Amino acid sequence: MTTSPTESDLELGGDAFPEAEAGVVSSRPRSPLHLVILIVLIDLLGFSLVMPLLGPLGERYQLEGWRVGMLFAAFPICQLVAGPILGRLSDRYGRRPLLVFSQAGTALSFVILGLARDFPTLLLGRMLDGTSGGNVMVAQAYVADVTRPEDRARGMGMIGMAFGLGFVLGPLLGGLLLELPLSPDWSLRAPFLAAAAFSTLALILVVAKLPESLPVGGLVPKPPARVLTRQGLVDVFRLEGVGALTAIAFLSILAWASLEGTFAVFLQRRMGWSTKAAAFAFAATGLVSAIVQGGLIRSLVPRYGEVKLILVGGGLAGLGFAVAAALSGASVLPLAVAIVLVALGSGLLAPSITGLLSRITPASEQGGVFGALTSIQTLARIASYLLGNVLLDRVSLSAPYWFAAGVYLLVLILAVATAPKLAVALRRSRARA
Repeated sequence: MTTSPTESDLELGGDAFPEAEAGVVSSRPRSPLHLVILIVLIDLLGFSLVMPLLGPLGERYQLEGWRVGMLFAAFPICQLVAGPILGRLSDRYGRRPLLVFSQAGTALSFVILGLARDFPTLLLGRMLDGTSGGNVMVAQAYVADVTRPEDRARGMGMIGMAFGLGFVLGPLLGGLLLELPLSPDWSLRAPFLAAAAFSTLALILVVAKLPESLPVGGLVPKPPARVLTRQGLVDVFRLEGVGALTAIAFLSILAWASLEGTFAVFLQRRMGWSTKAAAFAFAATGLVSAIVQGGLIRSLVPRYGEVKLILVGGGLAGLGFAVAAALSGASVLPLAVAIVLVALGSGLLAPSITGLLSRITPASEQGGVFGALTSIQTLARIASYLLGNVLLDRVSLSAPYWFAAGVYLLVLILAVATAPKLAVALRRSRARA
């Protein structure tokens, strides 16, 4: 960098665009980190607003169960294929063009869903959203571009905070929109169109305010993207430390998503809670996680480092799932302890994994690596949704959470085993910087 960062730059992640001459601090553009986080938050508000409504939408059109399942699965399946391609394209052509494409596709998909009147059109909307849904993945690469290595976990934590806030506020807003005095035919469509408005707002912010994070002339020519092939995946995972961190990320999502897919039913059957009460429990979980990822992680990473936080996060989350699995009655206090432990653990894990991953990954590979990471986490989420509900229905109410606790134990074992290699990869990345 040609100039020293000011205090505001330190808060925002550093002087990512130091075009000003040394000593002319006022003329230097501020880091766009906060703008990226705002864009992610707005986009996630729309996404989380409509997700709880897909089931009722299927019932409105009297769709069979497998068709409703397809509406849920279409997004992650398409994202699984498209994620690595979008990541590689962002490495080659820049983050901003891919964010524009992703936001535009998402906005259009919500309009299609809001106006659809049959299953093929609904499925088309979900597939379009999944195919163009590289918003968060490209945003993660953008954060890696505009932050110094030591600040990246903080930036990733702010993305995690946006996730938490989005998944707290989105469902609540969707419930309010359902109360609008509209005809029955339009009451369920309004949230989808509101989600399209949120995505359009995010698109406008990208086009009007967000600069490109990769320097002009700094895009590294690469061979055609091959991440969908076996060799392409091998190319990504051969990067030092990337394979181990990706495996940890896969296991973390595999465990965490069992809560997403089964918690409401668990609370209704085990605790006797209403759907509204279960929604508040989800909101509390998201809020605690958002506080950790958006605030505490900033002071914890410089003090303890990402590897230690991965170990602590995995331990806390695993313990929280074990407490939830051991619940035998309707006592609120043990449940509250479980929620806090799981939220704290996941809040420490996610930004620590992505922050460390961004630090050990060469600049020219950031988009490709995060694209592969997005696809792998999506695969974990699909598997967890299916397996968690099978365990819930065919084994016991506690089975999904004992499973999650066991998976988090594997996270701890893998993190301990690979810690020396990750430390070496981190030292070499600092030498490259």
